[in-house]
Amino acid sequence: MEKLITFSIFVSNNQIFNSMKTGNQNRLLFIILTTLLIAIGCKKELPPPNQEPTPENPLEIVVSNTFDWKTTRDITLEVTGLNIPVSIRNTLMVKSPDEEKVYLKNQLFMNQNYTLMFTIPSYETEVLVTYGSIRKTLEVTTDIIHFNFIAQ
Repeated sequence: MEKLITFSIFVSNNQIFNSMKTGNQNRLLFIILTTLLIAIGCKKELPPPNQEPTPENPLEIVVSNTFDWKTTRDITLEVTGLNIPVSIRNTLMVKSPDEEKVYLKNQLFMNQNYTLMFTIPSYETEVLVTYGSIRKTLEVTTDIIHFNFIAQ
């Protein structure tokens, strides 16, 4: 602000400009404008007024009580068996949709009901459930998902 006041006093003082030649006036005006532009452009950026500074020590971080620190979630798979007179047994697997990760692997009889628990990463929104040739992609919108042996 001091520079702007000094500049306005300097420019308004006609005695300095009247005593100089035209070439010197242009040079002086160029120097003054360049200095003014540099002074205006070199402002320090301040953080927004309501933003608290980031603490350097992680133990000083304040987190909401409702924040969930878990990176996984527990899922209950409810399997509905078929009412058939034979005991068919096969491997039921719960995998990631790209089939890279196996979350659950268990031998089950097709004519029985089961409740199984497994854990998936929090980011998973669906899982692939296989039982022999049966393949179903199930959405994981709640902590309980349902599977039956009827092919789609």
